[in-house]
Amino acid sequence: MNARASHAILAAAAVLVLLLLAGEAVDPVLYTAENTSTAAHADPATVKERSPGNAAALVPLMDDLLGQTGTLALTIKLKDYESAERDLARYSDLSAQFDKLVVTLDVSGTDVGEFQQNNRQNQEALATLLNDTRRFEDLKRLEIEVQDGEQRMAIAYEGEALRQKMREGFASYAKRETATTRIAEHYGANATPYQESVEDFAEVADAADDRPTGGGTVRSPLGIAVTPDTGRYGETLRIAGRYAGGTPGTAVEVYVDSRVAATVALDADGTYAYPYRVGRVLAGPHLAYATAGGVYSGVATFEVFPKNTTITLAAAEVNATAVACTGNLTAEDRPVTGAPVLLRVDDGTLVAGETDGNGTYRTEIVLPAGEHTLRAEFHAAGYPLNASGSEAATVLIRGEGLSPLPFIAAIAAALGTGWYLRRRRPEESPPAAAEPPAEPEIIETEPEVTAAGLPPREAATVLFRALRARLGLPETKTPRDCALLAPDHAGFFERYERIRYAGEIPTEEELTSMEKVALGGDPDA
Repeated sequence: MNARASHAILAAAAVLVLLLLAGEAVDPVLYTAENTSTAAHADPATVKERSPGNAAALVPLMDDLLGQTGTLALTIKLKDYESAERDLARYSDLSAQFDKLVVTLDVSGTDVGEFQQNNRQNQEALATLLNDTRRFEDLKRLEIEVQDGEQRMAIAYEGEALRQKMREGFASYAKRETATTRIAEHYGANATPYQESVEDFAEVADAADDRPTGGGTVRSPLGIAVTPDTGRYGETLRIAGRYAGGTPGTAVEVYVDSRVAATVALDADGTYAYPYRVGRVLAGPHLAYATAGGVYSGVATFEVFPKNTTITLAAAEVNATAVACTGNLTAEDRPVTGAPVLLRVDDGTLVAGETDGNGTYRTEIVLPAGEHTLRAEFHAAGYPLNASGSEAATVLIRGEGLSPLPFIAAIAAALGTGWYLRRRRPEESPPAAAEPPAEPEIIETEPEVTAAGLPPREAATVLFRALRARLGLPETKTPRDCALLAPDHAGFFERYERIRYAGEIPTEEELTSMEKVALGGDPDA
């Protein structure tokens, strides 16, 4: 066969091997919980939960959240603001635990996800009620102390804004009662504290109406309107009005939720306008009014509805120890700017980042050598947005490379030693005819087992290696190979295979039984 034909055959074989490897790379068939059925193994049930044991905490957490709404609303009604602050902190902590559990169990698209969104809005509504109630008490005190007419008018208008805001807040809070109660009862959670919180919220909002208004019934010459009266994140609402008798150029202060949003000037025709962009504000009702000197407008209301968000994550290796995490945070069709982003490393460590003016974030993370799982999360605190999480990304960190000089020296030494021994080797007689290989003999040895104090899965690995060593099986044999070579211990190897490759966690009783088998004892003794 000539050289050209040999090269053609070699090239064809290489192409065939690459095609076979490509097929496996696209759809690799490795050990999984669904792919463990052989003649020596029973087919185990598919593992449906990503985090075994976490699902059991779902309903108790729902119970705690519902109970906390009742506690917080009651302390606000009693005006025990110090206790209410502690209750709100506890409520926030429980909500964060619940959000993490929903993401872990991947149930955000179910009625549990709906409960999560309602709970987040309830938390924000009660936090706003606490702040508004406390401010309302301050206004009542100030109205008594302040004698200046202009200041009293400002206090009266802020009080009117707070009253309307609290009424709107109650309407929004009560609107979620039916859905939240239905979901809670479906899962066996106690919805009574939450229903009581709705009643307490109503009492707090009604109490605000008992305070007499200070603005009288005279119609103000300074008008105000918000168009449209509803909006979402990133949209622009127009706050505008006319000042009858006002002088062009007069400064008009526009207030949103009792805070100055902008100062604009009257036009030649006596009108003013301010484009209000919905940004980092809570979802729900809001109020606006305007002042021009000592003249106050009426109070206009508008409502902000929440939007769903999407966050992406791409991880790229920067060097041997660092990875760059980049992605975008969008609210449907708009970028979310200046927003905090959390990067979760291996479901534990959190690294903070922030989006820029285009809704893009970039954060570099230094990681130890090995494989790591990364996930980007947006928790939407203070935004009229729903939380979201990215798809998980897996990165492999190689770590700092070793110097090649020791390896080069070792290879050179090995080659030199081989050359020297080859020159000194005496003539050898022709080798005897090779005998057929004998069947592998299982030789039982007494292994040293040191699994005490280890995590359950690591302890199972130590016991597997001990049994394999005791039976004299090569270290290259997988649990499936060991089960075929030692059928008397197939049950042990089947259980370890599910622990090792399907992610199951052994119980203490299972580890005790496996230890007895590894040491050569009777597991049923």
